[in-house]
Amino acid sequence: MAALTASIATSSAFAAKPRLARPPARLSVSCSASNGDNNTPSTSPPPAAADIAGLTPCKESKAFAKREKQSVKKLNSSLKKYAPDSAPALAIQATIEKTKRRFENYGKFGLLCGSDGLPHLIVSGDQRHWGEFITPGVLFLYIAGWIGWVGRSYLIAVSGEKKPAMREIIIDVELAARIIPRGFIWPVAAYRELINGDLVVDDADIGY
Repeated sequence: MAALTASIATSSAFAAKPRLARPPARLSVSCSASNGDNNTPSTSPPPAAADIAGLTPCKESKAFAKREKQSVKKLNSSLKKYAPDSAPALAIQATIEKTKRRFENYGKFGLLCGSDGLPHLIVSGDQRHWGEFITPGVLFLYIAGWIGWVGRSYLIAVSGEKKPAMREIIIDVELAARIIPRGFIWPVAAYRELINGDLVVDDADIGY
């Protein structure tokens, strides 16, 4: 009886003792680079420009090379329909050379291509891509201004005649030929007329 009482007391004391919580299991992941010992082929993403996401240099783009190949192949198919020294064949041959040169320049000048294989113009203001947008943009504005300035000068020249509307419908080629060369300096001429007050006329002088 005494032994049974001692056993119960010992069990009660052990049960009353608080249990220590187990520390949470730790998970660890080990990453190691392969030294090429195994035969598993490794793939790497295509090189992309660090500043423009999703774009690749055209000279390294497979889609760009495929597009060039298809363009040249299509022209060569048309070339086979004509005699080697005929005028259409020579024209197509010249187009093939221009096509190859155009694709070569795209890669040489560092343009960036998308997944479609087409060059993309970067207009974010990055100085490294100014030549892709600012230079063509300025050239476009200059040509558009030249055409507009020549047209304006022609209308001013024929406005003093008896039937100026007819001269607008039937262009005076001789007069237009004399005015066209003046348009090349239209920025200087426009600034000069702006300073002199001749660029803009009063509303009273405009006929409705």
